[in-house]
This record gives sequence, structure tokens and C-alpha cells, in this order.
Amino acid sequence: MNEYPLMFEPLKVKKTVFRNRVFASPVTTDRIVLNGCPTDECINAYETRARGGFAQVTVTETFVDFDRAARHDHSLNIVSPHLSVHHLESLAVLTEAIRVHGAVASIQLNHIGNVNHPSTIKDGKNPIGPTGFIRPDGVTVDEMDEDMMSKVADNFANACGAAKDFGFDMVMIHGGHGWLLAQFLSPLTNKRNDRYGGSLENRARFPMMVLDRIRAAVGPDFPIEYRISGSERVPGGLELDETSEFCAMIQDSVDLIHVTSGLYHNHVQSKAFSSMFDAHGCNLDLAAGIKQKVHIPVVAVGGFNHPRQIEDAIEAGKCDAVALGRQQFADPDFVNKVLSGRTDEIAPCLRCSCFNPLASDPAKRPVMKPFECSVNPRSGRELRLQYAPRPLASRNVLVIGGGPAGMYAAITAAERGHKVTLVEKSGRLGGLLWFADADCHKEDLRRYRESLKARVAHLGIEVKLNTEATGDLIRFYHPDAVICAVGSSPAVPRIPGISEYAAHATDVYKPETKIGKKVVMIGGGLIGCETGYHLAATDHDVLILEMMDDIARDAFPSHREALLPRLEKVLKYKTGVTCTEIRADGVVTKDKSGKETVYPADSVFYAVGMKPKTDVVESLRKSASVFTPAGDCVKPAKVLEAVRAGMFAAMDIL
Repeated sequence: MNEYPLMFEPLKVKKTVFRNRVFASPVTTDRIVLNGCPTDECINAYETRARGGFAQVTVTETFVDFDRAARHDHSLNIVSPHLSVHHLESLAVLTEAIRVHGAVASIQLNHIGNVNHPSTIKDGKNPIGPTGFIRPDGVTVDEMDEDMMSKVADNFANACGAAKDFGFDMVMIHGGHGWLLAQFLSPLTNKRNDRYGGSLENRARFPMMVLDRIRAAVGPDFPIEYRISGSERVPGGLELDETSEFCAMIQDSVDLIHVTSGLYHNHVQSKAFSSMFDAHGCNLDLAAGIKQKVHIPVVAVGGFNHPRQIEDAIEAGKCDAVALGRQQFADPDFVNKVLSGRTDEIAPCLRCSCFNPLASDPAKRPVMKPFECSVNPRSGRELRLQYAPRPLASRNVLVIGGGPAGMYAAITAAERGHKVTLVEKSGRLGGLLWFADADCHKEDLRRYRESLKARVAHLGIEVKLNTEATGDLIRFYHPDAVICAVGSSPAVPRIPGISEYAAHATDVYKPETKIGKKVVMIGGGLIGCETGYHLAATDHDVLILEMMDDIARDAFPSHREALLPRLEKVLKYKTGVTCTEIRADGVVTKDKSGKETVYPADSVFYAVGMKPKTDVVESLRKSASVFTPAGDCVKPAKVLEAVRAGMFAAMDIL
């Protein structure tokens, strides 16, 4: 705690005291609401964050009405007049679950305005906004008149009053990310020529009307937090100079300013959800600009994942508190770990996109993948895992392989009371994640690897490095159960000359590898693209050759959206080509028409997938009666799948 004194200094806002300066911001996930009612999973998820030490826990986006405000049906309903007894009780249980652990319970309230779709609007009405127009998708947006504005303002006030009645300690009003209040404030979307358009004072009139109605409904001492995009980060959009002026205008109507950025429908490029390529605390400059203009506390959000970032931001006077978004899923015990001196055990958010979309192939049945976190396989499964059977006794568990799957298996087994030994063939833990030491964009992945190593050490797991697993070794330990996580090895394509003139992409990160100026990367999957990006960032001329029609097809959608524009700025790629030969002077390819092309290269690397070490698995399988392969040795995939497999393999040991 002494290392981060400002982070743990309480913050008093009127009569409300926040126990520290770390807030859990509202982040949407699925399966938390059923017919507007919080599910058991919802209550458990928010309680987990409150128990984890956050000073404030904000329940995710909730709409002020279900007439025109809501964009989906998995939002809490706190405004309908005839909610069931079960529904009312569940809302009370939700707020209690947050408050009893010492956190301040908040709820985000929103109206999405002109980006709504008639299919989600009651009675098929048109969406509404500050300016009427016909959208590119053909939907007509109705321009709001003063009666509409008054009704929406009343709906905000009613929703905030309901939130107070249900036990919330405060509310967050969403005035950012391109939703209705932001649409009025932004010159990009407000084209009115009456008293609600034109000057900043006019564009601010409707949001200020909303805030006045809310204050009248909740009273003077009930905290109101206003979330705003410090900059919309798009041409013609709201910029910091006007945002900071607006915040000064509302500072006596609200109690905290929560500074984000960007637009939801351009969330990657505008940093509404920052990517791994953006700086940590990417909105801190915006928060600092606003803080100079107001006398109320300013909260910054945007890619924070380490307590040092938080402490430095507060110490520099750029904000008064920091809100964590996806980091709360990566490690809901973030605050408690810092408080108890276990900062090295924090699993940092990789910002790799944890929100999975519907299946994009129109030929397939739409399937919504569940919310998943790459570094925390418990996330989204907390309640279900609480009901998992407990071990009948402490077992002697042998884990083979010290990569992500093996380490997570060992950690899970030890946490469940088993005696665990982990053997690793090489001289270090981390498996294929060793490359993160050298890749200029993988600092967070390196930190995650180190956090797993720290957890292994703190749990007292016996680690045997430079130890190859054999049948005799397994029998020596007499294990009750073996988890085999020996990983995968690079697949080598059958291209003439590959053994003489090319190396695998991971060799790029070995200090002994000599890399020429002009590099050809064979394979445009995520590994090839990210390695190519690293090479380009370290002053190499890079060309990626890909047989398919597009690159990085195996990346998470948001990560891909962040990666591709950056690739296009620093390297070149060719798709739809097959490599037919690798020579000392370059790579020979054929396109779909059969045309042959030679691409000169000083160095050639390939990344065409990985293959499981099935032979190692099968050579060891009969050495123990309970033997479970896990991770890449079953099916090569990403860190997400590896740690999930390791966790479940360990949980099956009873």
C-alpha cells in the first residue's frame, strides 16, 4: 500500500466516500440480464468486483426508456411501471451485493438517439436525434422538438430516481461515445439552427436540461457522474477545447466528470475501446485538460492495467481517480492484490478484444460466442465454477510443460489444495511466450507470463526446469493425476528451399538470428502479421505473402481492426499467392492465374500454423492411469484457449 499511497487515499464527494481511487467502469457483457431482470450471473459478477476492492462498481449501460432509448434487449429494466416482485427484489439484491463489500454502487444510464434501429424501437417508430436526416441504411431519423426533449429529460430523471430507490448510491449519465446527449453537444451531429444548435452554449442546452431534471429528482446530495468523450477523435467531431468548456458549464450540476473518448460505432480507431497498440491511459491528456477547467473530481478511463500507471496519473494531477474497464475482467482482484503486496500476480488486460460477435459466415447458423478473457478463464464463468465439485482429497499432481496451459493447470490444481510438481524441458517457464521479451508490442503479454510465474512461486509449486518428462520420470513421482501440456511446434510447409533459406517467425526474436533489411514473411495469419509488424517497427522492409484472400483472418475482430491500418502504413502484403520456391535471393510465387513472380529478400521467415506434439503425448499417455492432455498439444490455438484448457484439466482432478 505504501508504494501507491495516492491510489489508496479515500475520495469524498459530498456525503459519499470512495475507499480508494480505482473504479470499475461500466462494460457490457451478455448473459447478465433476462427480460430486463438481473440474473444470478449478473449479481455474482458485480459482487466479485466489489469484493475485489474497487471503490466504485458501475452496473453496465441501462436505458432510460424502452420506447426509443434502448439499442438491445439485454439491458436492465429499472423504469417500467409494472415490474414483477422477483424483478424488484433482484435489483435490490444487486445493489446490496455491491454495497456490502464497501464499494459504491452506481449505474450507467443512457439514450442512444439517432443510431437506434426501428427493430428495437417500440411500435416501429423512427429513431430520434438533434437533427433529422436519412441514414445511409435508409432509416429516417426524426428531429427532436422541445416536447420530445422534455419527455426524454423526464425519462432520465425518472430512471435516476428509480436507481436511487433501488439502492444505488449514485448514477452515471452517459454523455459520450456518440449517444444522444453527445449528439446534441457535437458539431458533427448537431446541425440545428435554433436555440439548441450552433454555438456551444446552444448545443449544451439540452444536456443541461437533462441534468437539471435529474438533480431535481434525486436531491442535492446524491452523486451524479457525467461520462463524456474528451475528444471524439474524428474529423468534425467534438474536440477537447469545447469539451472542457462544457464540463465547466455543468460542474455545478454534477459531482464527477468521467473522461473517455471516441465514438462507439468507430470504437477501435477513436479509442472508445483502446487497442493493445494504444498507450496505457490513452485518454489521460483529455482528462488533464478537463481537470484544469473544473473544481470537481475527474475520473480517467482508457487502457490502465498497472497500479503504477494509476499512481503516476494522480500524482501528476491529471485526474483524481482512474476507472478500469476490461481490466476488471482480466483480474477482478486487481485492487486487493495491490493492497496486499501481490502486484506481481496481477493478470494484465491484453486489450485483445474479449467481446465476441455472432458468427460472420452467412452460410452458418448464427452463434453468439460467450464472453471470454484471454488471461482469466474464470471470467464469465464465475458463478458456474463456484458450483464445481470440490476435490475429495489432496492429490499428487504432475504437470508436464511450463507454458500457459501448464502453468494455469498447476496454479488451479494448487489453489484447489493439491500437491503439484511442474516439470519443464527447457530452462525457463512460459512456453512459446518467451518471444514477448523481444517483441516491441507485447509488453502486456510479457507481464502476463510473469504474473503466471509469480503465482506459481507464491503457491509453493515445485518446479523442475531442464527436466524432460519420460515414462520413468512419471512413475518416479507416483502421481495421482498427470496433466500433459507439452505444447506444439511450428508447421513447416513443403516448399523447395525452405530448410536452406528460411526460418520460422519465432526465430526473428532470437538474438543470434541475423535479419537482413528486406524481409519476406510467408503466411499472413496473426503470427505472421504481428511478427511482420514488429520487423517493420524495427526498421526492416517487410512483405507478407498469403495464400488466402485476406490477412489476419484468425485475429479477434477488434484486434484485427486495430492491426490492419497499422500494417498498411509500415509494410506490404500480397494475397492469393502460393509460394513455390525459396531461393537465396528471394521467394518465387504463383497467383491464381498461374503467373509467376519473384520477390527479392535478404531474409525469409514463415508462419503457417503450429502442429500439436502428439507423438510426445502418446509416448507418455500409458505412464499414468489419470492422464489429461491440455493446451496446444491437443489443438494449437491462442493463450485464451490454452489457459482455459489448463484450468479445466486441473478442475477435473477430484
